[in-house]
Amino acid sequence: MSMLHLVRTSAFQTSDFQQCLNVIQANDTIVLLDDGCYNLSHDLWQQALSKIALPALYIVEAHAQARAITIDKEKINTLSLDALMTLICATEKSVTWQ
Repeated sequence: MSMLHLVRTSAFQTSDFQQCLNVIQANDTIVLLDDGCYNLSHDLWQQALSKIALPALYIVEAHAQARAITIDKEKINTLSLDALMTLICATEKSVTWQ
């Protein structure tokens, strides 16, 4: 069964994103939100791209915009807050990295 990984912290400040990548499976989904949006510019992002298919990588657009983060839509998909809530409710298992 796939898992939804909600990454709320920056890899520049904690090891949460690294821990997430250590346990992630190929059919899992990653959502960057809050300060987790900063992970787009961390070296670990390349590791995430190698482990998870692009359709399963998301960033909460409003959270990225609030942090002045430019989103390359070829490397990650965007979610509205409403879409995030829908995804969480539709997923049987999730873990929050914070």
